[in-house]
Amino acid sequence: MAQFKEKNKYSFWHSPLTLLVLLIIVVVFAYNMIDLIQKERDTHKNKISELKKIEELRERESLLSSDIEKLNTEEGIEESVRDKFQVVKPGERMVVIVDDTPKEENTEESMKEHGFRAFLKRFFNRD
Repeated sequence: MAQFKEKNKYSFWHSPLTLLVLLIIVVVFAYNMIDLIQKERDTHKNKISELKKIEELRERESLLSSDIEKLNTEEGIEESVRDKFQVVKPGERMVVIVDDTPKEENTEESMKEHGFRAFLKRFFNRD
C-alpha cells in the first residue's frame, strides 16, 4: 500500500495537463527573455550614441571656452571686430580683392524648361 501512495505522489507532476501548463509557462518565460535581450541590445546602441553625443558636446564646450578666453583679451576683441565688420585702424590700409568672373544670374532663359513639351509651349506662345 505504501508503494501505491508513492506512485500517486508523482502522478500529479507527470500528468499531461500539468506538463502542458509547465510547458506554457516555459514558453512565456522564453518569449519574455527574447524580448528582454532585444531591449538590452537597443539600450546598448542608444547608450553608445548618447556617449558619442556627450563627447561631441564636451569638445564643443572646450572650443567655446577657448573662444571665450580669446575674446577676453585685447587681441581677441580686435580680431573679432575686424572679422565681423571689416574695419581698419587709422593709418592702416585695406586691400579688397574683387572677383572678375561674372556670376551666372538666374535669367529667364536659364529658368525655362527643357524638353518637347516646353518646346511646344514656346512655339505656340510666340508673340
